[in-house]
Amino acid sequence: MALILPWFVAIDSSILALWAVATFSPNSERQERARNALTALHASNWIPIICLHHFIELARHSDLDIVAKRIDFLKSFSQIAWFGRSYGPNILGAIADIYEAEVGAILAAPDIDIPGIRQTVREKLVQFGPPTKIEVLNDWKFFHPALQAMAIREQEIASIVHAHRGRHDDELIMKLQTVQRKDQGAFHHPTRTEIEQLAKDLSDRGDTRLTDPMQTAQGFLDMASTHFAESLNREGNPLDVFLASFDVPKSDISDKTTVKQFAKIARRRKIFKDAVVQLGIDPEQAWPKIRDAKIPSEIIQETIRKARGKAHRASGSDIGDDYLVCLAPYVDAVIVDKRTHEFLTQGARRDPSFRQMVGFFGKAASYENLSAVLATYPGG
Repeated sequence: MALILPWFVAIDSSILALWAVATFSPNSERQERARNALTALHASNWIPIICLHHFIELARHSDLDIVAKRIDFLKSFSQIAWFGRSYGPNILGAIADIYEAEVGAILAAPDIDIPGIRQTVREKLVQFGPPTKIEVLNDWKFFHPALQAMAIREQEIASIVHAHRGRHDDELIMKLQTVQRKDQGAFHHPTRTEIEQLAKDLSDRGDTRLTDPMQTAQGFLDMASTHFAESLNREGNPLDVFLASFDVPKSDISDKTTVKQFAKIARRRKIFKDAVVQLGIDPEQAWPKIRDAKIPSEIIQETIRKARGKAHRASGSDIGDDYLVCLAPYVDAVIVDKRTHEFLTQGARRDPSFRQMVGFFGKAASYENLSAVLATYPGG
């Protein structure tokens, strides 16, 4: 008799949270609906798959009793799937681990295509078994204070990324060659006007849970100004100093490289170097193979964030949504919220290759709708 393998579905964290609440509700009808949804999911051969970002969203709540019920809900599954790490299969993996595996696959076979990356990463990271194997589910209380602090930081980051509009994004980075260092001290502190404008943008377009938009704006602009001032204080051509401060080789930019394009290169360099350090590979030898490579998780995040730029507001949970969608190439289905589903649909409509990359995605208003949505899965 042939072994029938389950399908793995990555479910939006908010749905999992509501499902957990219903499972342990004092209301018997809610409990029954929650159990029926789980029974229907298993009957259709679907198994939830989680990563570190699911755990963070579920475990960062301030009420420890609520967190305990959410973790108990995950542990109530007889079988569950999860993304592990290259050095520890029972340690919940994050987007950084997926990126690392993608980079490793490309370096091992530079001509590899997206299906090849999908197979390699899935074989390397995806685990399946009883949830008791997942280490963090057993000692989550130790991490709870850090998770709460992380939640606040994610609200700030999501808000700044969404609300802040770089005035110089379209400027050519090569213009730094002609910068005259007349008053370096002027860059040490942002102006009051800049701070107030960003604070207003954060209030208008950022996460509504930000407790002090002015303080968030001040902290971000102080950090940016300090970094820029330190760069200018170093010896050498301003362009060379600036590139070195962001660890970007001069060969990676041209006369047509804009500040926005430069920021993209700098971001890839940073996360790339973190990945190859873990892989034990010389970053400078590996960089030419990765510099222009198509990396699924990076493409997916850029597509979602570009679409979200037109949205009125951002939320700290947006970061978790971005990461959840990056699981798509390596699972059988992802269930996202209405807004993220629209962003995915837009990306798939514009680019057939993106549609092929993310595979099957659906939206569900509740855990009770999961089976109906997954019933449309083409492999079913």
